Amino acid sequence: MAGILIIADATTGPAAPAFLELATAGAALAQASGEPLIGALIGDDNAANHQSLAAVVNTLYLIEGSHDRVYTAQSCIAAAQAAIAATSPSIVLFAHTLEAREWVPQLAARLDAGLVMDCIALGIEDDALVVTKPVYGGGVWGEFAIRGIPRMATLRSGIFEPAVAGSRRELVRLPVTAPSDGAVTVLDQAAAAAGGGVKLKDAKIIVAGGRGLGGADNWHFIEDAAAALGAAVACSRPLADSGWVPSAYQVGLSGTSVKPDVYIAVGISGAVQHVAGISAARTVVAINTDADADIFTRADYGVVGDYREVLPAFIERIKQLQS
Repeated sequence: MAGILIIADATTGPAAPAFLELATAGAALAQASGEPLIGALIGDDNAANHQSLAAVVNTLYLIEGSHDRVYTAQSCIAAAQAAIAATSPSIVLFAHTLEAREWVPQLAARLDAGLVMDCIALGIEDDALVVTKPVYGGGVWGEFAIRGIPRMATLRSGIFEPAVAGSRRELVRLPVTAPSDGAVTVLDQAAAAAGGGVKLKDAKIIVAGGRGLGGADNWHFIEDAAAALGAAVACSRPLADSGWVPSAYQVGLSGTSVKPDVYIAVGISGAVQHVAGISAARTVVAINTDADADIFTRADYGVVGDYREVLPAFIERIKQLQS
């Protein structure tokens, strides 16, 4: 069998959102190459999930084994190798997650396969998989041609629209024995405390603060604006590095890439690394005292002024409209 294989890992969280985005990207390649679209799920025992995800691919492989309980790089590699051996794909796509950044390069090395990570566009030209990704801190888009079999890429989340389910397709269970070489032993798992409010990945509106806030004591301006809008809160890297707010709030190349309908940047200068993380935002609103700040080159609407005056007036107006 040959085809376009998409692999999603559910050992660290729900796989469905990433799988559906991969399915959209994979379907375009499958149509261009005339090959079937094949899916593989690592560590997902949700039966309802199986049925919905099987409807966006020609065949869905459920990789079963001890790796479905905890995440380790070696378990994911073993699971992916089993899926690749069963399907002999020409192209393999993964979601670009923190975990994938650890184990997918190791998998590529074992298979002697070409790999490009954090891609935002892809297509087929002649016998090559041609991908686009941000380079030099996001200031330039680089285009790369991947040759050989299989050709592999990780895709940035929030770039591709989720696939729409079609008719039910074939489900195949693929038992895999996780490696037992003793290199890694999981002693315990502890979930990080969940923050309140809307999650960045799901947010339609995001209010983000940057170094221009002037200090951690002013973060409440961001929270107040987000609460008034029913929005998620975010930050630029300097705030996370300074410990003002948790790193989970960071947006940018080294943080989370987001795709909101509205992104409000408060006191954010607009470094290329941050702007790359909001490239998929539909509307960007910037508030900054510096009229020459780079963020205004990305903003659809800009306010040059002190956020401590602008945001309270904005919040008051929102409350008036809601009353």
